[in-house]
Amino acid sequence: MSRRYHLTLAEQETVILWDNELDTASVYTHDQRLINKLKALSEKYPDQYRLERRGQQRAVTYTVPKKSIGIRPPYGESRRQRDIENARKNGLPFMKPLQEEQDVER
Repeated sequence: MSRRYHLTLAEQETVILWDNELDTASVYTHDQRLINKLKALSEKYPDQYRLERRGQQRAVTYTVPKKSIGIRPPYGESRRQRDIENARKNGLPFMKPLQEEQDVER
């Protein structure tokens, strides 16, 4: 009888491979929230966000434009609170185009 091995949270990593010669990066992830975002982006922009492979334990690898990856300084508490209030009133900006398209389809 074989038992299926489950990855620990520490093993469920996200890895971004950045090749200086290319305009794209490779994103390997187990993170379901990131998988959902990448899937939505690949449906909307199939020529820029490509699913390259599905791995074991729900892992996926996508090729994405480098310009979509960013590293920023941490938010201060005042900016964080302002952004939370803004999101409550207006919704999340990266979800608006997807929500608008869903509203049109209904």
